[in-house]
Amino acid sequence: MGFLNRLFGRDGAAEKDARRIYAKLMAQSRDPQFYGDGRFVDNYDGRIDVLTLHIAAILSNLNRYGENGERLGQALFDEMKDDFEIALREEALSDASVKKRIQPMISLFYDRVKKYAEALNQDAPKEALAAVFAETLSVGGTAPEFKPSATAFVDTISSYLLDFDMALSEASLGEIALTEFSFPVLPAN
Repeated sequence: MGFLNRLFGRDGAAEKDARRIYAKLMAQSRDPQFYGDGRFVDNYDGRIDVLTLHIAAILSNLNRYGENGERLGQALFDEMKDDFEIALREEALSDASVKKRIQPMISLFYDRVKKYAEALNQDAPKEALAAVFAETLSVGGTAPEFKPSATAFVDTISSYLLDFDMALSEASLGEIALTEFSFPVLPAN
């Protein structure tokens, strides 16, 4: 929907803000600090994992702002989906192939966002996030429970996401929309 709005010149404030947020999250998710031995695999799936955890924190915080937060959250989702579709089309896939590949991607995205948001809202969020990451992430090509450095990274990325979520919880809707938030530093393992 965001693509059609841009095509026909019907960009609203939420769409412009979503593009700004998405660009900042995309740049952060490409930061080399997330990738390497015992960290995320630097491939398409790994980059989607990093992007998803950032979007999850944003969406979780936008829920606090009622209808305006929901509108911005939907626009952010639309921006991400449009970007995924464009990336698939750049691989010279047909419309049918794009539709076939995008559905599992979106399903996985929703599943992860839901799990991350639920973990962030637990009484012991760091432990809940670590459990979710241990279940969902393929770090360094190996399930975290089988590789000590990956297990350490699950703890590191859990702390990172919790810190990012806490920083966002102190931001106003306007500050989030204008990307007036910063990212925590990812500690070395």
